[in-house]
Amino acid sequence: MPELNSFALLGNYDTTINIIGGLSDYAVIYSAIDFFFSQGDAIRDLATTRNEFNLRTEKSNARVELAVRRSFLEFYNQNHKDLIQAIFQHKLPLPERELILFWQFALNNRLFREISSQVYIKAYLSGRSGLTKDDITAYIKDSVSHNKALQLKWSENTINTLSSKYLNIMTKLNFVEGKRIKSFKQIRPTTESLSLFLYFAKLYDPVNNNILSNALLPLSFMVTEDIKDRLKKLSMKGFFNMDFNGVTLNIKLTHSYKGICDVLYKQP
Repeated sequence: MPELNSFALLGNYDTTINIIGGLSDYAVIYSAIDFFFSQGDAIRDLATTRNEFNLRTEKSNARVELAVRRSFLEFYNQNHKDLIQAIFQHKLPLPERELILFWQFALNNRLFREISSQVYIKAYLSGRSGLTKDDITAYIKDSVSHNKALQLKWSENTINTLSSKYLNIMTKLNFVEGKRIKSFKQIRPTTESLSLFLYFAKLYDPVNNNILSNALLPLSFMVTEDIKDRLKKLSMKGFFNMDFNGVTLNIKLTHSYKGICDVLYKQP
């Protein structure tokens, strides 16, 4: 079992997007998560014994196995691990599981998180009809690869591949559709998934109760005008406590990371 990781260890840029974006079937990610929690971390069996990644060489299988671990099976702390385990034990509907994968990957991968918040969500909420590879390439070039302090030295080909694979991921998660120009699909989190998002947001910024200043907030798909009203309705259901003073909107989680799914999905 991999060691639990702090946010500091999960903040580097890398090209894991290329590997995850190259998977042909994301059902194998759900299988890997199920195996991790139910069968003593048997994800390696998926890669080698059963070859569910459908790859030709042992080296390729090991590479994909490591990428899946880093993207979906590394955790900031025990609360994070408890949350993911509880979510997948409840066998949520596919659209909710896709949102969870999106948020989990955003927590664990800095580049995916930043492209999602700075490019995808901004375009989605602006009223545009879709997203292109060029949008993502421009962001990576301007904000990431050309930052000399990072010393990434990514080639043009690497950047183009990252852009294409990011769009592949979003297509397979059913957030966009189409070929060259990806059209946005309408995403509206359910009451349950939006409540779970607050737990992801707290993991990302544990010392800040003001959800309005949480950098993960754009990934909730809530527009600014709706945030207070939507969260007020959820707080009235007892999923969390909320306090708004006209400037800050403080959220206090009232259930454990392990128990919130039982409350949301009404399991004994």
